[in-house]
Amino acid sequence: MSDSDTPLAEAEDQTREERLLARLNGLVQYQDDLLDRVRRNQFSPYCHIPDLFKLDPEATRPYSVPSTFISEQVGGNVSVTNASEGFLANEPLDLMLGSFLPGGYKRRWEFEIWTGNFEPSSRPGFADIDPGLRMRTSESLNQILPDTDEEQYTPYQHDPGAVEVYIPNQFIVWNPSVGENGEITHYYWDDVNQLVRNRNPDDVPDDALRKLHGDPTSQFLWFKHLLDRGTVRDDYSLEDLTNGLFDSASFSDDAVFLKTYYATLLTLYGDDRTFSEVIRYRHEDDDKTAFVGSREESQVVLFDLEKSFLADLVDQTLAEGTPLYRDLQFSLLYRLLWDRLFFQEDALSHAFSVTPFFEALVAADYSLATTSSMPNSIFDASIDTIQDLLPSLLPRPDTRLGLLDYDEAQLDRYAALCDDYNSTLTTIFEQCSNPDRIETFAQHVLVHSLKHAVASWAAEYSAGGSEFEAWYDVNFQERDSDQIEIGIYDSIQGGAGVSKEIFDDIQSIDDDTLLTGIGAQGCCHIGATEETLLTVLRDHSGEYLFDLVEMAGPAGTHQTGDLRAAYTDLGSDYRHTDFEDVQPLVRRQLASVAETQELARFYAAVADEYDAVRDRLGRTPRPVDVVFALEDRTFFDTRVRQTYERFANRRSQRRDISELAERVEEITKQCVHACPDCLKRHSCTHQYRYQEQMLDRRLLTRSIATLEEDN
Repeated sequence: MSDSDTPLAEAEDQTREERLLARLNGLVQYQDDLLDRVRRNQFSPYCHIPDLFKLDPEATRPYSVPSTFISEQVGGNVSVTNASEGFLANEPLDLMLGSFLPGGYKRRWEFEIWTGNFEPSSRPGFADIDPGLRMRTSESLNQILPDTDEEQYTPYQHDPGAVEVYIPNQFIVWNPSVGENGEITHYYWDDVNQLVRNRNPDDVPDDALRKLHGDPTSQFLWFKHLLDRGTVRDDYSLEDLTNGLFDSASFSDDAVFLKTYYATLLTLYGDDRTFSEVIRYRHEDDDKTAFVGSREESQVVLFDLEKSFLADLVDQTLAEGTPLYRDLQFSLLYRLLWDRLFFQEDALSHAFSVTPFFEALVAADYSLATTSSMPNSIFDASIDTIQDLLPSLLPRPDTRLGLLDYDEAQLDRYAALCDDYNSTLTTIFEQCSNPDRIETFAQHVLVHSLKHAVASWAAEYSAGGSEFEAWYDVNFQERDSDQIEIGIYDSIQGGAGVSKEIFDDIQSIDDDTLLTGIGAQGCCHIGATEETLLTVLRDHSGEYLFDLVEMAGPAGTHQTGDLRAAYTDLGSDYRHTDFEDVQPLVRRQLASVAETQELARFYAAVADEYDAVRDRLGRTPRPVDVVFALEDRTFFDTRVRQTYERFANRRSQRRDISELAERVEEITKQCVHACPDCLKRHSCTHQYRYQEQMLDRRLLTRSIATLEEDN
């Protein structure tokens, strides 16, 4: 078992002997760390109270004091020990978890390569965390998620009774570098244990080791869970907020969140190919699947959203058959491809293979929609129909999907995948064609979007200006509660008072200001620029566009009227975006695509085709849709056709990727769901899988607009 069995929420029902033993263990750990530092740095020992308090479970804020004037990030610090030489440093725990869990490598101390001290597990694909961590506390996941048969935080949907959650107080790392320059010898992928290695193990045959040519790219998968809401006084609770958007809001100065890591997604660079693997964690002595995390203690503002209200709001906003509905169908498809085919079935060998397969399905959807006597969408077609259709997407060299760098071998692999995983794909497509499932998914997307919007608004509105940590109950649809919780909290352990300021502001500002501030987070400058540019290109000839750019001059006065007219046509999705902010971006893009008369004519034709494709498909066109549409188009202007053929490498017949795809992407909407300019955030539960598809700025802005109209 771990060194301590204290529950993660730090329950107060321990016996006096257990609490005393925990304090003595902290004192022993402090003495060990002190001796390590003496040996390493050769200074005289002295009692450093902050370090002692940090290891004393009874010393909590405000009784403990930080060791420096620099505040600790949420999660606190942890001691780091060199496996061969003793104490190295005290480091933020989340930094260590996000860098040195199994599969993780980083240049850190003395700018050398370091890695966690982990070993293979008895189960292939799992790493034993016991050698590399000393545990502060642990608790079974079924105590954290009671009455839950399958957790919904991860794509693996574990049995909570088989998972133990650990919080470490010490990391053990080692430096595998050799030679004068400190260079790593080699990385290997161990096919027997399904683990990345940085040395040639004696117990693994050479033919089971795949030599790698570079550092693995490690992405650590995690989620957050609210362990303890803390104490909420009556005067720190508000009812009926923001014109009915939230049912209530409350402030707590001692809430506790659990941020826990459950797997490492690796990109590995081999001799013949680049591939992906997932390493999960296990504690061999406990015979448990392991999650490893940190307790984030901070001041928090919690918002409650009624489930029935959310369902009504989505129902008012989302009409079946609209572009938003169709785009959400494809978002759900993308998520299910990740969860089912990549994580659960291991059918896709690389994390970067999910998007190409998805785009091939988008191409199949276009072909079905434009072919008579066929289903109108992939969601109406059988897997066998899609499988039969795939070869027609690449009928001859350098056409259709070939313009996007697909080849016959790739489509053959997709056809085989459809054959091998027919039942799984059938289930996925059935879910994507089920209106109830789309509505449920849209509710989840809206809650996730609201979480990001509230956190972004608070960062803009607060005096601190720093980014808030954000949380929402991912499992809200599986719970019996009538309320959905969203939380934002300070990124400083214990809080820095900024959350309290935000709560005070919510009490003082009017409801419309808060509602408008949240809705404005989805009014994206990038999206507005893309839409305005498309409108300008569609409404004017190439010659006029070129002359418009040429006559604009430094101030761009000749463009303003045309740009403003195009911007005015955007509608309510961008009602909180200022034209003066968008105008310079549009001018820069327009100057790029209309740099010559040839380019201006070509992009005007592409914008016209984009509009036609949007009407034909009833969804936001992707680059693959527009490439297919241009391939099917008859160009009556020979000058445009010549430009098109040059970008498609028609004359050279080169076998490498054409320039056409990049040219089409120049004016095809890239901000379909969300982007860094609006809702997308660096720190997100879905960051390394499908964050964009779990957000939708149009669903957010239109839902907020519905509330504003009702009021």
